[in-house]
Amino acid sequence: MKKRILLTGINILCVITLFTNCKNDISKPNIVKITPEKYLNIKNKINKKTIIHFWFSYCSPCIKDFPELLKISKENNIDIINISSDKSDSKMQDNLEKVMSKLNVKDCYIIDYDNLYPNGTKYMDILGDFAKKIKLKEYTNPYYILIDESGKTIIATEEIEKLKKEIK
Repeated sequence: MKKRILLTGINILCVITLFTNCKNDISKPNIVKITPEKYLNIKNKINKKTIIHFWFSYCSPCIKDFPELLKISKENNIDIINISSDKSDSKMQDNLEKVMSKLNVKDCYIIDYDNLYPNGTKYMDILGDFAKKIKLKEYTNPYYILIDESGKTIIATEEIEKLKKEIK
């Protein structure tokens, strides 16, 4: 009888441990704020073919193209740097986290709103203002920049098909 109780207790502990470990494996996406200076620093250190991917969690074309982008990256051994134009520290950032989880995207930068607008603002053009600060032509989401091993821009486009043609 004591053996049976002991074995039942051990089984219960094993199930709890297994459940806890599985739950810990389902981690929240990693979202890090990015400033224009940090972006330029990251871009200048690229030494492997990389796609810089600008997107927005409420953008239907962005979400639709994400699986294709991940496939391109995996098949061609290309790194992706995801940068979201969702407003940081808001409900938008919460939505970004949900969309990333749904798309199985682990890492993403989010434009640091407070850095971009240190005095606050009622009018926001996060895309345009960030683009100006990083000396990039104004873009819409999604936007893809393919960088080669030497850090040179191969193509910058809003169309995933053009990106795919340049990679092949």
